[in-house]
Amino acid sequence: MKSAVCCTVMLNVALVLTQCQCSSIPEDPDSVVARVNQSTLTVDELDAELDAAALFAPTPQMRRDRVSDWIRTELLYQEAQRQNLDSDDKTVRDLDRMRREHLANVVLEHMAADSAIVVSDEEVEAYFEGNRQEFVYLEPELRVSVIVLPDETTARQVRNQLARRSATFEELARTRSIHASSVDGGDLGFLKRTDISDVSVQEIVFSLSAGQVSRPVLSENGSFIFRVAERREAGTLPPLDEVRGEIVNRVLRDKRRELVRRYVDTLRQAADVEIHDGNLMRPEPGGP
Repeated sequence: MKSAVCCTVMLNVALVLTQCQCSSIPEDPDSVVARVNQSTLTVDELDAELDAAALFAPTPQMRRDRVSDWIRTELLYQEAQRQNLDSDDKTVRDLDRMRREHLANVVLEHMAADSAIVVSDEEVEAYFEGNRQEFVYLEPELRVSVIVLPDETTARQVRNQLARRSATFEELARTRSIHASSVDGGDLGFLKRTDISDVSVQEIVFSLSAGQVSRPVLSENGSFIFRVAERREAGTLPPLDEVRGEIVNRVLRDKRRELVRRYVDTLRQAADVEIHDGNLMRPEPGGP
């Protein structure tokens, strides 16, 4: 699949360059972005390249970079033509293969666009039940929140407020924390051990029970107070809603593959296809 994608990209570039090289210089000079000898890149062609690269709001620098890429490629392309490399047997075969693979992918894209594939709730639930082992947590994951204070004294004051329950963790995170997560009440989401680079902090955080708050943890970046809101232990299953999006994507992928398989089978049945097994392997030199 990766090679097919690479070939498609190379073919797209080759097609764009060929179109640019073959076109004559436009009468309106305001439409020309760049020129290499008799080959030009117009504003429309530049926009088309940016769209093909999924750059729908390109900055001026991104446009300049794309033009520089075009000039570099065009120079090499013209030099290849000067050396008659486009008539080399291997190059001709490679371009023909890329053209075939590109057009084959275009057919599949059109087919997929015309096929409204839907994944029902029943299919999601059935996939989850039939593949439960794939979703089991392989290691503990904790939903962690943090309050970061500038110094130890402030951290102890805030920790005392939490102990007295004069304010919630989320309230203090929003009003006192200097960490970027303060806007979310200190929520860092679910973390694995490897998500915490400091081993000593790992040990502190993963020793906490759900709902427990740590003592202030001092570092050169401030004083940290951690809270574990939820624990997911290794070997347990996540709730279905948590993995629903992943399951939908998996089912869609399987349905598309089956759709492609049936489509190709239909084409094969309508075509005259032959395989000569005796010619699959080239005879060894000196063999019978």
